Amino acid sequence: MYALKRRFPRYSLDKPITAHRTYEEMTVPLRGRWRQFGEGGVGAHMSEQLRFGEVIAIDLSHTLTVYAAVRYSRAFYHGFEFVLLKDRQRAEIARMCRRFEESAKKGSEKAN
Repeated sequence: MYALKRRFPRYSLDKPITAHRTYEEMTVPLRGRWRQFGEGGVGAHMSEQLRFGEVIAIDLSHTLTVYAAVRYSRAFYHGFEFVLLKDRQRAEIARMCRRFEESAKKGSEKAN
């Protein structure tokens, strides 16, 4: 057996996530909870099941919305890969990951 090697580290997270699914000319909001976050994508429990390959818009913050494609799906848990990122979006995601990493380090220091 081989170990799965990821391109980017992932950070555990538990916070609400809002996304948007577009049907023809109608946009439908989706709710869920982030479970993992990384520079390449997110893992989240969503309020609806999504199809492999489906692309949705995810609000990462009040000022940052990105497109993400479903790459994994099991019931209501989905793994999303960020797609069509602009340089500004990629830089902001990297900043978010650094903040999550710093928070994780502080949390582990308190536990020791």
